[in-house]
Amino acid sequence: MQFVNLKALNEWDSRHSGGVDWRQKLDTQRGAVLANELKNNACKLAKWTVQSILAGADNLKFGYVTRYSVKDSSRHIILGTQQFKPIEFGQQINLNMDNAWGIVRCVLDIIMQQKDGKYLIVKDPNKQILRLYDIPDNTFESEDDSEESEEDTDAIDTPLRA
Repeated sequence: MQFVNLKALNEWDSRHSGGVDWRQKLDTQRGAVLANELKNNACKLAKWTVQSILAGADNLKFGYVTRYSVKDSSRHIILGTQQFKPIEFGQQINLNMDNAWGIVRCVLDIIMQQKDGKYLIVKDPNKQILRLYDIPDNTFESEDDSEESEEDTDAIDTPLRA
């Protein structure tokens, strides 16, 4: 029995994004399409690769998905697939697992320095910063269990360096 981690790469409208038109290039230049995705979505592909390695998946399979029509968001077409061994793909994209574990270690060290409680980690979408928020213990519980309360505004800015 083999385990496969399946992921979908969605095509943007190449006319507006300056990217590669998958319908024309996927059959003849699959490597160029993947290289373009690596350039634009390196973090996402690295995350998927690490997930596959940690899950012990034997294969990581990417599906190249595009809209049937640019204006129809409900219908899609799978243009093709590509399969890799997670460890080999990680080597191709220069994924360093020691660096990945180092980042986990740094985040855990910061969390362990905090007092007991409930915290929320949020990645700033525009910066390489993780924000750690101290939140009330009853946050994210169902309405039946507790009343609504205001969030604590104390935040710890932590730069994320890879």
